Amino acid sequence: MASLTDSFPRFSKLPPELRDMIWGYAFPEARIYEVLDSPCSSPSHAGPSAKLMFADVRNEPPPALARVCRDSRQAVLRCYKPLAFSGIVKHINLSRDILLLDSYLQVRRLLKVVRLLSQVESVRRSASRIALGTSWGLHTGLHLRIFHKAVRTTQNMTRLLEHLSKFTNLEAIILVVYQRSAFNVTFNQPNRTTIPWDHHDLWQAYHYRFNVNFNLENYWLRRPYQTKLVRYDPEVQKTEKPLTSTRMSKSCCRDPQPRGYQVRDLKKKFEKSLRSAAENSRTFPGGLYEPPKLETATLTWIYTGFSYGDYP
Repeated sequence: MASLTDSFPRFSKLPPELRDMIWGYAFPEARIYEVLDSPCSSPSHAGPSAKLMFADVRNEPPPALARVCRDSRQAVLRCYKPLAFSGIVKHINLSRDILLLDSYLQVRRLLKVVRLLSQVESVRRSASRIALGTSWGLHTGLHLRIFHKAVRTTQNMTRLLEHLSKFTNLEAIILVVYQRSAFNVTFNQPNRTTIPWDHHDLWQAYHYRFNVNFNLENYWLRRPYQTKLVRYDPEVQKTEKPLTSTRMSKSCCRDPQPRGYQVRDLKKKFEKSLRSAAENSRTFPGGLYEPPKLETATLTWIYTGFSYGDYP
């Protein structure tokens, strides 16, 4: 039983704003929600929410903190609002959580998703950060589809900026320059003994800790249950451009991540295009619109298994 020195009985007497600030320290870290355009044909009169969908098509309740007590639930529900796309409801705090538009979206679909998001009132008023996925390959380098030579970059960048300008609280655009998957798995034998296996020699883009039930009773429910976004500062990466040679170093092959100069070049190109679009667009006379700041980050999708009915 907690002593009086460990409790604070007058907590409920504090103003709601102060209580929310205290509960905020227990909120989950910023989560990533991948959004794309719905492949289903929606009626012309349907709203923008019906034309969008989450990549993870499962309803998501408020964070577990909402189940601690009545006061914590009220604090959580004041910050985490339900957001429904194509009938799938997730409770999202748009001032913390991030909406991701991944690299497989072609330029036309990318612009469509951004336009539809700007028409959803709750997203337009509350979204603070939007992430854009990039294409990265060990030999092909780091690319953003909107800069592909086959598309009209200037016009598309102007349209992108026009859509982004409708978000009233948008603070930053995040370029996800590298993604990887992490698997947390162990072998469970029928006699209930566990054989841990940490395999460190596999390709560095994937990190495995196997946790497979031999009965396969929960294998089909595996899905990413956590995301980890880490800021990538290209100025900190001191790797210089490689010499003109087709031979790749052993360290480069074991650590297939974009080099600092590649991230730096892409970031500068994107910033330059945004500012040029803001200055030359007729939508922003006099170039008064200040584009959101640009950040770069790496993203890890963490997977695990769980039994029927469980929710991580």
